[in-house]
Amino acid sequence: MKNFMVTHTLKSDEAMEAYFAAMETMSEADIRGAMKNEKASFQMQWNAGKYDKIMFCWWKAESPEAILETLGEMGSLFDNDIREMPNVLDFTD
Repeated sequence: MKNFMVTHTLKSDEAMEAYFAAMETMSEADIRGAMKNEKASFQMQWNAGKYDKIMFCWWKAESPEAILETLGEMGSLFDNDIREMPNVLDFTD
């Protein structure tokens, strides 16, 4: 699978409330399970909570379409800027 960075921008204050209300009812394991299948796998997210409507997510996926399919209805809350990241530098050593 390819690496993608996705900027998810919530479309409105109402979308932000709906998103965070849904997230409050789910554990991290629930979220991870709902965002993983044979075509796409959510890896990590960075966000500022309700202080900002933008979230940054790392995905492994076959294609941008696979990410949108995996997001399902939740994806309609966001404008999704999906960018493939073919070059990875690992500085963890």
